[in-house]
Amino acid sequence: MTEATVTISIINESSRRDCDAGCGTDWSSPDAVALAARQIKDRFGNEARLEYLDLASGTDDRQVNEWRGAIRERSLSVPLLLINGRLRIAGQFDIRRMIDAVEAEMEIGT
Repeated sequence: MTEATVTISIINESSRRDCDAGCGTDWSSPDAVALAARQIKDRFGNEARLEYLDLASGTDDRQVNEWRGAIRERSLSVPLLLINGRLRIAGQFDIRRMIDAVEAEMEIGT
């Protein structure tokens, strides 16, 4: 079995709304995350995997605490899109924009 070469992370804080008008994809919805995972699998096969992290989940691990601090310190809007651990989008994005970012990342091979 081949290990994924690209890790796509959506970091959200479901208790926080940066857009009251309901803009963009609701990443706190399990259906939205499942749809994104299917589309990533269809497009990239085993070369990419999706993970979702909700900062409002009450989990108190190192990664959650680091992102909570970074969001506060840098006044970042959520959700965040990370590709291979690097921040690519802060704020609303949809599946198409996420896939475009992954394709660009794979093309440059970082």
